[in-house]
Amino acid sequence: SLDRPVFDLNIGTSTLRERLVEELSPSHISLLCRPYIAAVVSEELEESDSYTIEVNSVSGDTVLFLNGRLLAFADELIDILKELPQGTVLHKNGIAVAALLNGGAIASFFEYLGTFVRDEGVTRLMQEIKKVSQEEISGGENGEDDAIADRIERLSAWASENGVEMKETNAILVSQMWHLITENSKCIEDDFSKSPVTGTAPDTELFKGVDIINEENIIIGSDVEVRSGTVLDASDGPIIILDGARIEPNAILYGPCFIGENVVVRGGAKIGHGTSVGKWCKVGGEIEETIFSAFSNKQHEGFIGHSYISSWVNIGAGSCNSDLKNNYGYVKAWAAGRIKDTGRRFLGVVVGSHSKIAINSRINTGSVIGFNANVMSNSFPPKFVPSFTWQLEPDFVEYDLDSALETAGVMMSRRDIEMSEALVDLFKAILRFSRQSAHSI
Repeated sequence: SLDRPVFDLNIGTSTLRERLVEELSPSHISLLCRPYIAAVVSEELEESDSYTIEVNSVSGDTVLFLNGRLLAFADELIDILKELPQGTVLHKNGIAVAALLNGGAIASFFEYLGTFVRDEGVTRLMQEIKKVSQEEISGGENGEDDAIADRIERLSAWASENGVEMKETNAILVSQMWHLITENSKCIEDDFSKSPVTGTAPDTELFKGVDIINEENIIIGSDVEVRSGTVLDASDGPIIILDGARIEPNAILYGPCFIGENVVVRGGAKIGHGTSVGKWCKVGGEIEETIFSAFSNKQHEGFIGHSYISSWVNIGAGSCNSDLKNNYGYVKAWAAGRIKDTGRRFLGVVVGSHSKIAINSRINTGSVIGFNANVMSNSFPPKFVPSFTWQLEPDFVEYDLDSALETAGVMMSRRDIEMSEALVDLFKAILRFSRQSAHSI
Protein backbone atom coordinates (compact mmCIF):
# COMPACT_ATOMS: atom_id res chain seq x y z
CA SER A 1 0.00 0.00 0.00
CA LEU A 2 2.68 2.47 -1.04
CA ASP A 3 0.15 5.04 -2.26
CA ARG A 4 -2.49 4.85 0.47
CA PRO A 5 -2.89 4.15 4.17
CA VAL A 6 -3.69 0.58 5.11
CA PHE A 7 -6.99 1.80 6.56
CA ASP A 8 -8.06 2.88 3.06
CA LEU A 9 -7.57 -0.56 1.50
CA ASN A 10 -10.75 -2.11 0.15
CA ILE A 11 -12.53 -5.05 1.69
CA GLY A 12 -16.16 -6.15 1.48
CA THR A 13 -18.26 -3.23 0.24
CA SER A 14 -15.98 -0.43 1.50
CA THR A 15 -12.61 0.02 3.26
CA LEU A 16 -11.18 -0.91 6.63
CA ARG A 17 -11.64 2.70 7.81
CA GLU A 18 -15.20 3.01 6.57
CA ARG A 19 -16.19 -0.20 8.36
CA LEU A 20 -14.95 1.18 11.68
CA VAL A 21 -16.51 4.61 11.18
CA GLU A 22 -19.88 3.14 10.24
CA GLU A 23 -19.87 0.99 13.37
CA LEU A 24 -19.07 3.86 15.77
CA SER A 25 -20.80 6.89 14.17
CA PRO A 26 -18.26 9.42 15.55
CA SER A 27 -18.65 13.20 15.41
CA HIS A 28 -14.95 13.80 14.64
CA ILE A 29 -12.17 11.68 13.14
CA SER A 30 -8.39 12.12 13.15
CA LEU A 31 -6.37 10.11 10.63
CA LEU A 32 -2.69 9.29 11.15
CA CYS A 33 -0.79 8.28 8.02
CA ARG A 34 2.65 8.52 6.40
CA PRO A 35 3.42 12.21 5.71
CA TYR A 36 4.22 11.65 2.04
CA ILE A 37 0.67 10.41 1.36
CA ALA A 38 -1.14 12.87 3.66
CA ALA A 39 -1.91 15.46 0.97
CA VAL A 40 -3.51 12.87 -1.33
CA VAL A 41 -5.45 11.37 1.59
CA SER A 42 -6.80 14.84 2.41
CA GLU A 43 -7.77 15.49 -1.22
CA GLU A 44 -9.67 12.23 -1.53
CA LEU A 45 -11.70 12.57 1.67
CA GLU A 46 -15.41 12.69 0.97
CA GLU A 47 -17.44 15.32 2.80
CA SER A 48 -19.76 14.03 5.48
CA ASP A 49 -22.70 15.61 7.27
CA SER A 50 -22.12 13.22 10.18
CA TYR A 51 -18.56 14.03 11.23
CA THR A 52 -15.57 16.31 10.72
CA ILE A 53 -12.15 14.94 9.82
CA GLU A 54 -8.49 15.95 10.10
CA VAL A 55 -5.26 14.35 8.84
CA ASN A 56 -2.07 13.94 10.91
CA SER A 57 -3.31 15.97 13.85
CA VAL A 58 -5.51 15.14 16.82
CA SER A 59 -7.92 17.11 18.98
CA GLY A 60 -10.39 16.42 21.77
CA ASP A 61 -10.54 16.06 25.54
CA THR A 62 -11.03 12.29 25.37
CA VAL A 63 -9.90 10.32 22.32
CA LEU A 64 -10.52 6.76 21.19
CA PHE A 65 -7.57 5.48 19.17
CA LEU A 66 -8.16 2.56 16.78
CA ASN A 67 -5.58 0.74 14.69
CA GLY A 68 -6.47 1.19 11.02
CA ARG A 69 -5.69 -2.49 10.42
CA LEU A 70 -8.43 -3.59 12.82
CA LEU A 71 -11.00 -5.89 11.23
CA ALA A 72 -14.14 -6.56 13.26
CA PHE A 73 -17.36 -8.38 12.40
CA ALA A 74 -20.90 -8.15 13.78
CA ASP A 75 -20.61 -6.83 17.37
CA GLU A 76 -16.90 -7.59 17.80
CA LEU A 77 -15.87 -3.92 17.86
CA ILE A 78 -18.37 -3.17 20.63
CA ASP A 79 -17.02 -6.15 22.57
CA ILE A 80 -13.46 -4.84 22.15
CA LEU A 81 -14.44 -1.42 23.45
CA LYS A 82 -16.07 -2.99 26.51
CA GLU A 83 -12.56 -4.13 27.50
CA LEU A 84 -11.28 -0.56 27.24
CA PRO A 85 -11.69 1.60 30.34
CA GLN A 86 -10.29 5.12 30.42
CA GLY A 87 -6.49 5.22 30.48
CA THR A 88 -6.00 1.83 28.84
CA VAL A 89 -4.32 0.60 25.66
CA LEU A 90 -5.24 -2.77 24.17
CA HIS A 91 -2.44 -4.48 22.29
CA LYS A 92 -1.75 -7.61 20.28
CA ASN A 93 1.87 -8.77 20.40
CA GLY A 94 2.97 -5.23 21.23
CA ILE A 95 0.94 -3.60 18.46
CA ALA A 96 -1.58 -1.08 19.77
CA VAL A 97 -5.10 -2.10 18.73
CA ALA A 98 -7.16 0.46 20.64
CA ALA A 99 -6.68 3.05 23.37
CA LEU A 100 -8.99 5.36 25.31
CA LEU A 101 -7.04 8.34 26.60
CA ASN A 102 -7.42 11.87 27.92
CA GLY A 103 -5.22 14.76 29.00
CA GLY A 104 -1.55 14.76 28.10
CA ALA A 105 -1.59 11.07 27.16
CA ILE A 106 -3.44 11.96 23.93
CA ALA A 107 -0.65 14.03 22.39
CA SER A 108 2.00 11.69 23.79
CA PHE A 109 0.38 8.59 22.25
CA PHE A 110 -0.16 10.37 18.95
CA GLU A 111 3.56 11.22 18.92
CA TYR A 112 4.44 7.62 19.82
CA LEU A 113 2.34 6.27 16.94
CA GLY A 114 3.79 8.86 14.58
CA THR A 115 7.27 7.38 14.98
CA PHE A 116 6.08 4.35 12.99
CA VAL A 117 4.87 6.31 9.96
CA ARG A 118 7.30 9.22 9.54
CA ASP A 119 9.10 9.51 6.22
CA GLU A 120 12.46 8.89 7.86
CA GLY A 121 11.04 5.65 9.24
CA VAL A 122 9.96 4.65 5.74
CA THR A 123 13.44 5.49 4.44
CA ARG A 124 15.01 3.36 7.17
CA LEU A 125 12.70 0.49 6.22
CA MET A 126 13.72 0.85 2.58
CA GLN A 127 17.37 0.47 3.56
CA GLU A 128 16.55 -2.63 5.60
CA ILE A 129 14.61 -4.10 2.69
CA LYS A 130 17.59 -3.48 0.43
CA LYS A 131 19.76 -5.61 2.74
CA VAL A 132 17.36 -8.55 3.13
CA SER A 133 15.92 -8.74 -0.40
CA GLN A 134 15.35 -12.28 -1.61
CA GLU A 135 15.69 -13.71 1.92
CA GLU A 136 13.07 -16.38 2.51
CA ILE A 137 11.21 -16.25 5.81
CA SER A 138 8.17 -17.89 7.36
CA GLY A 139 5.97 -17.12 10.31
CA GLY A 140 7.02 -18.10 13.80
CA GLU A 141 10.79 -17.82 13.35
CA ASN A 142 13.05 -16.41 16.06
CA GLY A 143 13.25 -13.10 14.22
CA GLU A 144 9.51 -12.58 14.58
CA ASP A 145 9.62 -13.59 18.25
CA ASP A 146 12.35 -10.99 18.84
CA ALA A 147 10.30 -8.34 17.02
CA ILE A 148 7.28 -9.08 19.24
CA ALA A 149 9.40 -8.78 22.37
CA ASP A 150 10.84 -5.47 21.16
CA ARG A 151 7.36 -4.07 20.39
CA ILE A 152 6.00 -5.07 23.78
CA GLU A 153 9.00 -3.52 25.54
CA ARG A 154 8.63 -0.27 23.60
CA LEU A 155 4.88 0.03 24.22
CA SER A 156 5.34 -0.89 27.89
CA ALA A 157 7.90 1.87 28.30
CA TRP A 158 5.50 4.42 26.83
CA ALA A 159 2.59 3.18 28.97
CA SER A 160 4.69 3.32 32.14
CA GLU A 161 5.84 6.87 31.44
CA ASN A 162 2.26 8.04 30.87
CA GLY A 163 0.47 6.10 33.61
CA VAL A 164 -1.51 4.01 31.11
CA GLU A 165 -2.58 0.40 31.69
CA MET A 166 -1.86 -2.26 29.04
CA LYS A 167 -4.20 -5.16 28.24
CA GLU A 168 -3.90 -7.91 25.63
CA THR A 169 -6.53 -8.65 22.99
CA ASN A 170 -7.06 -11.28 20.28
CA ALA A 171 -8.57 -8.83 17.80
CA ILE A 172 -7.93 -9.37 14.08
CA LEU A 173 -5.28 -7.07 12.58
CA VAL A 174 -4.72 -7.20 8.83
CA SER A 175 -0.97 -7.55 8.33
CA GLN A 176 -0.62 -8.87 4.76
CA MET A 177 -2.51 -8.15 1.54
CA TRP A 178 -3.69 -11.74 1.29
CA HIS A 179 -5.52 -11.35 4.60
CA LEU A 180 -7.93 -8.98 2.81
CA ILE A 181 -8.62 -11.64 0.17
CA THR A 182 -9.15 -14.31 2.83
CA GLU A 183 -11.68 -12.23 4.78
CA ASN A 184 -13.50 -10.62 1.85
CA SER A 185 -16.44 -13.04 1.59
CA LYS A 186 -17.11 -12.75 5.31
CA CYS A 187 -16.98 -8.94 5.06
CA ILE A 188 -19.53 -8.89 2.21
CA GLU A 189 -21.86 -11.06 4.28
CA ASP A 190 -21.33 -8.86 7.34
CA ASP A 191 -21.99 -5.68 5.34
CA PHE A 192 -25.16 -7.21 3.88
CA SER A 193 -26.46 -8.11 7.35
CA LYS A 194 -25.96 -4.51 8.53
CA SER A 195 -27.33 -2.78 5.43
CA PRO A 196 -30.29 -0.46 6.07
CA VAL A 197 -31.31 -1.05 2.45
CA THR A 198 -32.99 -4.24 1.27
CA GLY A 199 -34.44 -5.56 -1.96
CA THR A 200 -34.40 -3.93 -5.37
CA ALA A 201 -34.77 -0.19 -6.01
CA PRO A 202 -37.96 0.72 -7.88
CA ASP A 203 -36.08 2.28 -10.82
CA THR A 204 -33.88 -0.78 -11.39
CA GLU A 205 -34.33 -2.15 -14.90
CA LEU A 206 -34.40 -5.95 -14.93
CA PHE A 207 -34.65 -7.05 -18.55
CA LYS A 208 -36.70 -10.05 -19.62
CA GLY A 209 -34.85 -13.30 -19.11
CA VAL A 210 -32.90 -12.33 -15.98
CA ASP A 211 -32.71 -15.29 -13.57
CA ILE A 212 -32.61 -14.37 -9.87
CA ILE A 213 -31.89 -17.12 -7.35
CA ASN A 214 -32.55 -16.50 -3.64
CA GLU A 215 -33.94 -13.00 -4.16
CA GLU A 216 -34.10 -12.17 -0.45
CA ASN A 217 -30.30 -12.36 -0.42
CA ILE A 218 -29.87 -9.64 -3.06
CA ILE A 219 -29.68 -5.84 -2.86
CA ILE A 220 -29.86 -3.81 -6.09
CA GLY A 221 -29.49 -0.04 -5.98
CA SER A 222 -30.99 2.80 -7.99
CA ASP A 223 -30.59 3.25 -11.76
CA VAL A 224 -29.13 -0.23 -12.28
CA GLU A 225 -29.52 -2.17 -15.53
CA VAL A 226 -29.44 -5.97 -15.53
CA ARG A 227 -29.64 -7.25 -19.11
CA SER A 228 -31.23 -10.38 -20.54
CA GLY A 229 -29.71 -13.76 -19.80
CA THR A 230 -27.96 -12.61 -16.62
CA VAL A 231 -27.98 -14.96 -13.62
CA LEU A 232 -27.78 -13.57 -10.09
CA ASP A 233 -27.16 -16.62 -7.89
CA ALA A 234 -27.25 -15.74 -4.20
CA SER A 235 -27.62 -19.34 -3.04
CA ASP A 236 -24.31 -19.34 -1.17
CA GLY A 237 -24.10 -15.70 -0.13
CA PRO A 238 -25.49 -12.20 -0.72
CA ILE A 239 -25.12 -10.14 -3.89
CA ILE A 240 -24.96 -6.34 -3.53
CA ILE A 241 -25.15 -4.12 -6.63
CA LEU A 242 -24.91 -0.37 -6.08
CA ASP A 243 -26.35 2.62 -7.95
CA GLY A 244 -25.64 3.11 -11.63
CA ALA A 245 -24.11 -0.31 -12.29
CA ARG A 246 -24.72 -2.07 -15.59
CA ILE A 247 -24.73 -5.85 -15.92
CA GLU A 248 -24.54 -6.79 -19.60
CA PRO A 249 -26.25 -9.85 -21.17
CA ASN A 250 -25.46 -13.40 -20.05
CA ALA A 251 -23.25 -12.45 -17.12
CA ILE A 252 -23.27 -14.77 -14.10
CA LEU A 253 -22.75 -13.44 -10.57
CA TYR A 254 -22.30 -15.77 -7.60
CA GLY A 255 -22.64 -14.54 -4.03
CA PRO A 256 -21.13 -13.40 -1.83
CA CYS A 257 -20.33 -10.66 -4.33
CA PHE A 258 -20.23 -6.86 -4.38
CA ILE A 259 -20.58 -4.61 -7.45
CA GLY A 260 -19.90 -0.93 -6.72
CA GLU A 261 -21.32 2.29 -8.12
CA ASN A 262 -21.24 2.73 -11.91
CA VAL A 263 -19.44 -0.57 -12.48
CA VAL A 264 -19.83 -2.25 -15.87
CA VAL A 265 -19.89 -6.05 -15.91
CA ARG A 266 -19.28 -7.13 -19.50
CA GLY A 267 -21.49 -9.61 -21.33
CA GLY A 268 -20.76 -13.24 -20.56
CA ALA A 269 -18.64 -12.42 -17.52
CA LYS A 270 -18.44 -14.94 -14.70
CA ILE A 271 -18.05 -13.16 -11.36
CA GLY A 272 -17.34 -15.77 -8.72
CA HIS A 273 -17.95 -15.75 -4.99
CA GLY A 274 -15.80 -13.59 -2.73
CA THR A 275 -15.40 -10.84 -5.33
CA SER A 276 -15.65 -7.09 -4.70
CA VAL A 277 -15.54 -4.62 -7.59
CA GLY A 278 -15.02 -0.96 -6.68
CA LYS A 279 -16.74 2.03 -8.26
CA TRP A 280 -16.27 2.84 -11.95
CA CYS A 281 -14.48 -0.43 -12.74
CA LYS A 282 -15.13 -2.37 -15.94
CA VAL A 283 -14.78 -6.13 -15.59
CA GLY A 284 -15.22 -9.16 -17.81
CA GLY A 285 -14.00 -12.71 -18.30
CA GLU A 286 -13.75 -14.85 -15.18
CA ILE A 287 -13.05 -13.40 -11.73
CA GLU A 288 -13.08 -15.24 -8.40
CA GLU A 289 -12.33 -14.19 -4.81
CA THR A 290 -10.72 -10.96 -5.98
CA ILE A 291 -10.89 -7.36 -4.77
CA PHE A 292 -10.83 -4.57 -7.37
CA SER A 293 -10.29 -1.05 -6.07
CA ALA A 294 -11.93 1.86 -7.90
CA PHE A 295 -11.28 2.86 -11.52
CA SER A 296 -9.55 -0.35 -12.66
CA ASN A 297 -10.29 -2.35 -15.80
CA LYS A 298 -10.27 -6.01 -16.75
CA GLN A 299 -12.78 -5.96 -19.56
CA HIS A 300 -11.84 -8.97 -21.67
CA GLU A 301 -11.56 -12.75 -21.49
CA GLY A 302 -9.05 -14.17 -19.04
CA PHE A 303 -9.00 -15.32 -15.42
CA ILE A 304 -8.11 -13.35 -12.30
CA GLY A 305 -8.55 -15.20 -9.01
CA HIS A 306 -7.67 -14.88 -5.32
CA SER A 307 -6.09 -11.51 -6.07
CA TYR A 308 -6.05 -7.84 -5.04
CA ILE A 309 -6.12 -5.24 -7.83
CA SER A 310 -5.48 -1.65 -6.76
CA SER A 311 -6.85 1.52 -8.39
CA TRP A 312 -6.14 2.69 -11.95
CA VAL A 313 -4.92 -0.73 -13.10
CA ASN A 314 -5.53 -2.05 -16.61
CA ILE A 315 -5.35 -5.78 -17.37
CA GLY A 316 -5.10 -6.63 -21.07
CA ALA A 317 -7.18 -9.12 -23.04
CA GLY A 318 -6.48 -12.79 -22.44
CA SER A 319 -4.36 -12.25 -19.33
CA CYS A 320 -4.63 -14.86 -16.57
CA ASN A 321 -3.13 -15.59 -13.20
CA SER A 322 -2.50 -18.92 -11.53
CA ASP A 323 -3.87 -19.16 -8.00
CA LEU A 324 -3.01 -22.78 -7.16
CA LYS A 325 0.33 -24.58 -7.37
CA ASN A 326 0.49 -27.84 -9.32
CA ASN A 327 1.63 -29.67 -6.18
CA TYR A 328 -1.15 -28.08 -4.06
CA GLY A 329 1.51 -26.66 -1.74
CA TYR A 330 1.38 -23.42 0.19
CA VAL A 331 1.99 -20.33 -1.90
CA LYS A 332 4.98 -18.10 -1.22
CA ALA A 333 4.80 -14.38 -1.98
CA TRP A 334 6.91 -11.23 -1.82
CA ALA A 335 6.28 -9.22 1.35
CA ALA A 336 8.37 -6.27 2.59
CA GLY A 337 11.44 -7.24 0.62
CA ARG A 338 11.32 -10.95 1.39
CA ILE A 339 9.74 -14.14 0.13
CA LYS A 340 7.22 -15.26 2.75
CA ASP A 341 5.23 -18.47 3.14
CA THR A 342 1.61 -17.27 3.12
CA GLY A 343 0.09 -20.42 4.58
CA ARG A 344 -2.47 -20.29 1.75
CA ARG A 345 -3.00 -22.86 -0.98
CA PHE A 346 -4.89 -20.34 -3.13
CA LEU A 347 -3.30 -16.97 -3.91
CA GLY A 348 -3.11 -15.11 -7.20
CA VAL A 349 -1.54 -11.69 -7.72
CA VAL A 350 -1.38 -8.38 -5.86
CA VAL A 351 -1.18 -5.44 -8.28
CA GLY A 352 -0.23 -1.93 -7.17
CA SER A 353 -2.01 1.23 -8.31
CA HIS A 354 -1.43 2.61 -11.82
CA SER A 355 0.17 -0.62 -13.04
CA LYS A 356 -0.58 -2.16 -16.43
CA ILE A 357 -0.56 -5.79 -17.58
CA ALA A 358 -0.21 -6.43 -21.32
CA ILE A 359 -2.44 -8.74 -23.36
CA ASN A 360 -2.07 -12.51 -22.94
CA SER A 361 0.14 -12.15 -19.87
CA ARG A 362 0.56 -15.18 -17.60
CA ILE A 363 1.00 -14.38 -13.92
CA ASN A 364 2.28 -16.98 -11.46
CA THR A 365 0.82 -17.86 -8.06
CA GLY A 366 1.73 -15.43 -5.30
CA SER A 367 2.99 -12.72 -7.64
CA VAL A 368 3.34 -9.09 -6.55
CA ILE A 369 3.40 -6.22 -9.04
CA GLY A 370 4.42 -2.89 -7.57
CA PHE A 371 3.14 0.66 -8.02
CA ASN A 372 3.13 2.03 -11.56
CA ALA A 373 4.76 -1.02 -13.16
CA ASN A 374 4.32 -2.44 -16.65
CA VAL A 375 4.27 -6.18 -17.31
CA MET A 376 5.00 -7.38 -20.84
CA SER A 377 6.28 -10.92 -21.22
CA ASN A 378 5.98 -13.95 -23.49
CA SER A 379 6.52 -16.20 -20.47
CA PHE A 380 5.81 -16.01 -16.75
CA PRO A 381 7.27 -12.74 -15.42
CA PRO A 382 9.18 -12.87 -12.12
CA LYS A 383 6.97 -13.30 -9.07
CA PHE A 384 7.96 -9.82 -7.99
CA VAL A 385 7.83 -6.87 -10.40
CA PRO A 386 9.22 -3.74 -8.69
CA SER A 387 7.48 -0.37 -8.62
CA PHE A 388 8.28 2.04 -11.46
CA THR A 389 9.65 -0.64 -13.80
CA TRP A 390 8.96 -1.95 -17.26
CA GLN A 391 9.33 -5.72 -17.27
CA LEU A 392 11.12 -6.39 -20.55
CA GLU A 393 12.48 -9.91 -20.82
CA PRO A 394 14.79 -10.72 -19.19
CA ASP A 395 15.45 -7.40 -17.45
CA PHE A 396 13.68 -4.57 -15.68
CA VAL A 397 13.98 -1.00 -16.94
CA GLU A 398 13.06 1.96 -14.72
CA TYR A 399 9.87 3.66 -15.86
CA ASP A 400 10.58 7.26 -16.82
CA LEU A 401 8.75 9.52 -14.36
CA ASP A 402 7.46 11.99 -16.96
CA SER A 403 6.10 9.17 -19.12
CA ALA A 404 4.50 7.55 -16.09
CA LEU A 405 2.78 10.79 -15.08
CA GLU A 406 1.56 11.36 -18.63
CA THR A 407 0.02 7.87 -18.85
CA ALA A 408 -1.61 8.20 -15.43
CA GLY A 409 -2.99 11.61 -16.34
CA VAL A 410 -4.53 10.31 -19.57
CA MET A 411 -6.19 7.37 -17.82
CA MET A 412 -7.58 9.60 -15.07
CA SER A 413 -8.87 12.18 -17.56
CA ARG A 414 -10.96 9.45 -19.19
CA ARG A 415 -12.91 9.39 -15.90
CA ASP A 416 -13.00 13.20 -15.75
CA ILE A 417 -10.49 13.31 -12.90
CA GLU A 418 -7.59 15.74 -13.00
CA MET A 419 -4.18 14.71 -11.72
CA SER A 420 -3.32 16.97 -8.78
CA GLU A 421 0.05 18.33 -7.72
CA ALA A 422 -0.27 16.26 -4.55
CA LEU A 423 -0.55 13.09 -6.63
CA VAL A 424 2.45 14.12 -8.75
CA ASP A 425 4.45 14.56 -5.53
CA LEU A 426 3.26 11.12 -4.39
CA PHE A 427 4.56 9.52 -7.60
CA LYS A 428 7.93 11.21 -7.02
CA ALA A 429 8.10 10.01 -3.40
CA ILE A 430 7.33 6.40 -4.30
CA LEU A 431 9.97 6.45 -7.03
CA ARG A 432 12.48 7.77 -4.50
CA PHE A 433 11.63 5.04 -1.99
CA SER A 434 11.79 2.40 -4.71
CA ARG A 435 15.30 3.49 -5.66
CA GLN A 436 16.38 3.53 -2.00
CA SER A 437 15.28 -0.09 -1.63
CA ALA A 438 17.07 -1.19 -4.83
CA HIS A 439 13.66 -1.58 -6.47
CA SER A 440 12.57 -4.15 -3.87
CA ILE A 441 9.13 -2.57 -3.31
